[in-house]
Amino acid sequence: MHNQRLNIGLFGLGVVGKGLLDVLRESGFSDAGIRGICVKDPLKPRAVPRELLTYDAGDILGDPEINVVVETISDPDAAFEIARESMRRGKHVVTANKKMLAAHLPELLEWRDRCDVSLLYESAACGSIPIVRTIDEHFGSEPVEGISGIFNGTSNYILSRMSLEGLDFETALRQAQASGFAEEDPSSDIDGLDAKYKLILLAAHSHGVVAKPDELLYLGIRHIGKADMDFARERGMKIKLLPQCIRSSPHRLAMYVMPALVGADSPFYQVEDEYNGVQLQANFSGHQFFRGRGAGAFPTGSALLSDLGALQGGYRYAYRKHRLNGHTSLDASRLLNVYVRMPGRLHSASLPFEQVTHESLLEDGSRRMLGTISLGALHRQSRQMLREGIFAMQLPDSFEK
Repeated sequence: MHNQRLNIGLFGLGVVGKGLLDVLRESGFSDAGIRGICVKDPLKPRAVPRELLTYDAGDILGDPEINVVVETISDPDAAFEIARESMRRGKHVVTANKKMLAAHLPELLEWRDRCDVSLLYESAACGSIPIVRTIDEHFGSEPVEGISGIFNGTSNYILSRMSLEGLDFETALRQAQASGFAEEDPSSDIDGLDAKYKLILLAAHSHGVVAKPDELLYLGIRHIGKADMDFARERGMKIKLLPQCIRSSPHRLAMYVMPALVGADSPFYQVEDEYNGVQLQANFSGHQFFRGRGAGAFPTGSALLSDLGALQGGYRYAYRKHRLNGHTSLDASRLLNVYVRMPGRLHSASLPFEQVTHESLLEDGSRRMLGTISLGALHRQSRQMLREGIFAMQLPDSFEK
């Protein structure tokens, strides 16, 4: 649709949808206009002209003048149906729903190609950082060894307040909610799910692998405590929630999400509050680092605007790595150096360590262990760890206790 005007049908008018309207208005982007907005609650007051509103998805999907559907709703199942039906009817799709994309990306790409439309989702990755298109365009042919980062602004805000102000987890979470950086139910953010979905999307472009969500280890920060923050602070380090995709052999990738201890020499050390950071290591161009706002209406709205601008220029993701790396699989055998703190009633046998190098009993009765464990073993125990209040984080390979 090169240089064609964008007539937008918008689904959802929550934080993200309103953010898009605000950036469209303030940017002066004249090549796009909102033709209709589908919302769920007819009784909720809206600060938009009433003639734009509809409560029937068919009004948007069936409008032949609408050539772009922007999907910003929270329900991943409904979002998938909207995206698929939009493409089936020849409409381009821009979406912010990372959970829906991570669950259905192969099928969505089939519909994209079958219907000869674009499917863009910069806003589903790392807020205002233009990382999806950067990887797809600039690293589509160059081999990438690894990608890692701070992909979730909510968890990073919480960890920053705990580190910089000495707040406990619950207080920092409430502050994040009051600041508009955390949902009423923050589970997806604090348990690492949000970061996992984003990692799946980025790995599809950086390594050509479309992992299934249940294949990846994800550990969050729900059970982080003062003892863990003190452990980091006493060593001049910080704790960050880091998704990682690392090439362990020519055709094997280790992909996982868990808190990690980072030192002052790490680019993530200075990434605070709602900011995101992405580090990419490519074979020829070396290390690249990107930083920008991750949480909030404007960062996501700016990413949606960026996709609309790209779409207006006829842009589509190339997915070159899908053709180049068709035989790459996930590696669960990778050994991780870890810190684990568990309630005192549990002991090291609760986790299948390869080796325990240090074990101590803390003042609050909890038990702390340092050692090595395989990625696969940690994955198999991860849901039990969440239920039992166990906190774990990765230690640097060079770490000395």
